[in-house]
Amino acid sequence: MLRESDHAVAGAWGFAEATFFFVVPDVWTTWVAVRRPERALATCVSALAGALAGGVVTYLWGQRVDAAASKNALVKVPAITAGMVDQVEADLNASGHLAMMSGPVRGVPYKLYARASGLQRRSLAGFLAWSVPARMIRFVALTQGSVWLTQFVRRYIPQIPERLITLGFVVSWTGFYAWFVPTMTRRR
Repeated sequence: MLRESDHAVAGAWGFAEATFFFVVPDVWTTWVAVRRPERALATCVSALAGALAGGVVTYLWGQRVDAAASKNALVKVPAITAGMVDQVEADLNASGHLAMMSGPVRGVPYKLYARASGLQRRSLAGFLAWSVPARMIRFVALTQGSVWLTQFVRRYIPQIPERLITLGFVVSWTGFYAWFVPTMTRRR
């Protein structure tokens, strides 16, 4: 069963990350996976709903705001560079919305595809249709992986304190962002 607060946080986080927040909603969905695994996958659906709503906002913003102004706003978000924004525009020109599928494995934020799709006046329906697999594959993989890993640890180390599991969660995500932000900033 999904608690209202789990749903609200996942949806709001999905929306925020699709606009200008830089921490992925997977942080929340994996937290639920660690604490309440039976509710974890439902939070992925909530995060997707929020991401789609935020994606529409960013898409419309991309249509209405000058290209240089929207690019300048996005490069202020951690781990986004001008080169990354330009590459997303080029990828969409070359491959259409299919280009969004490579974003999660390359560390390219969804918001860049939303903005570029609006800027290039691509179909909103097509953008939303491709958004579903582009977002859900990673949401589900990380969330379900967290469920399995936590269940494995609890099964084979039954005496492990919950605070140590929480510490592992916090260290994992903190370590990821400590690596990700500088790496993506340098690479682009």
